[in-house]
Amino acid sequence: MVVRSLLRGSVRLGAGFWLSTAAVAAAPLNSVVPPSPGLVRSLASFERDLLELDGALRPQAASTPVFSLSDPALQAPDPQAAPLTAAAADQPEERVLSLAQALSVAVANNPELAERRARIAEMRGLQRSVLGRFWPRLALNLGSSFAQRSDYNLATEGNSAVYKSTSPFLVETGGWQRIQANLGNAWGSLGLDWELISFERGAALAEQDQRLSASLQQYGDALRQLQLQVSETYYGLQLADQLLRIRQAVVRNDALVRDQVALLKGSGLVPRLDLLRAEAALQQSRFRQEQAEALRQSRRQALTNLLNVAFNTLLRAQADVAIQPPWPLPLDATLVAGLRDNPALEQLSAERQALLRQADRRQAQLLPNLQLFAAGGGGVDQLTKPVIDLNGCCGASNIRQVANQNADWVAGLRLHWRFFDAGVSGGEAQASRAAAEAVLQRLARQRNQIRQELETAFYDYRASLSQLAAAEASYQASREAFRDARARYQLGLADYTDVSETIMLLTRSMEGIAESTTLANVSYARMLRQLQPVPQQPERAPTLPLTLTVDPAAQGR
Repeated sequence: MVVRSLLRGSVRLGAGFWLSTAAVAAAPLNSVVPPSPGLVRSLASFERDLLELDGALRPQAASTPVFSLSDPALQAPDPQAAPLTAAAADQPEERVLSLAQALSVAVANNPELAERRARIAEMRGLQRSVLGRFWPRLALNLGSSFAQRSDYNLATEGNSAVYKSTSPFLVETGGWQRIQANLGNAWGSLGLDWELISFERGAALAEQDQRLSASLQQYGDALRQLQLQVSETYYGLQLADQLLRIRQAVVRNDALVRDQVALLKGSGLVPRLDLLRAEAALQQSRFRQEQAEALRQSRRQALTNLLNVAFNTLLRAQADVAIQPPWPLPLDATLVAGLRDNPALEQLSAERQALLRQADRRQAQLLPNLQLFAAGGGGVDQLTKPVIDLNGCCGASNIRQVANQNADWVAGLRLHWRFFDAGVSGGEAQASRAAAEAVLQRLARQRNQIRQELETAFYDYRASLSQLAAAEASYQASREAFRDARARYQLGLADYTDVSETIMLLTRSMEGIAESTTLANVSYARMLRQLQPVPQQPERAPTLPLTLTVDPAAQGR
């Protein structure tokens, strides 16, 4: 764990105090180097630092900063925007947030949650499209057209042998005609199609219902994961702030120690070795302070980026550190509650059911499908012949203008039954069932992983509480030891070594409190990640709980 590695080495707050042995050796026999007034003032300054750090390190009720989601500094930037200039990347705006406020901003601005909500809307649209297949489909067809045609007829042999010369039907040999006709028409019809019996349609609806359920569960799991990410990042930032305050106090004390040892060295009371040790201790303290400063800055940026706020905003965590209340469930009840209605498991279960319904839908393509169809409509035709040129041919067979109207309707049943498709539908159904089996194995793997995460977090939580109690006891004892060592040093009854070792133990205990508190809160958040209630309406802003509330009656059941 990063926290453990960062705190593994403790700062030797008063390494310069180790000069007493050499100082006593350099002094005349039976003489003792008197306590340095500068070092006495240094110890008093460190005592004041302890009073300031005591309130920051020990768990206490946290105050709530002023907060509003409508603050422009907390608004999410446009998804397509990017800070392309140095001024745009600068972060002059700073905001202090509590954990609950940080979670509210994260839920409002998180791109992944917005994507999940869009996927849910997509699945709902597809579900509505399948539901529409249970109702008849009506279609209106309207159209019109215009056509022009020109005909030329030549009689190579007339019918004078049939008709008299005065007959209107007489066609002379060599006679001809040229006729230009214009045809305009318009029509309209209304059609109805209705699937009366369709086995594939019911399977398609069941498949889409499961896919919608999987999308809802995926949103709930993403919401749980976001709470865990924000909690871990927030607690990590608070730990970095605590480490920086501790190491700043260490640097201040070590600087005073180094200055006082330099004065003693100038007076010939201590050897050069003690000054070098004090200087080395000071530089080590400064190194650790720079590490803590870099850690705090990186974790501030991590929280800012995770909450997706405006580019010119930098987020800070409140200084008050509060440990979460005791976890209300034993391990067995935690496992049962974590695996019951877990959205990660419910999502995989819904995906598996969707694949099985998909197999049914593909297999149902071989089953009969009965549809009702009906249509009715009418049309109007207008035929005109603006050009009729006759020369001994066909004079009585042409009419200048003709109008025509028509209307018809039809209704019936249509049966479709695919008897044979060379294994296409069967192969698709087999593939869907194989995919469902693969999801089932993912479900088993996810179940085991959730159980392992809950057990690990539960044991880490118990261990961190024990560590916190030990760190508290060590801190109390170290503070009393520091007061005694300081008083004994002022009276000349203790040397620098005693004070140095006492301060080193005190520093370790302060860092232990910070580390144990953070580990306890992070372990709590990891267990809460698997037990947090999931909202059923993702379009509404959820209120994420910071602690787990358990009904005793429900726990007994």
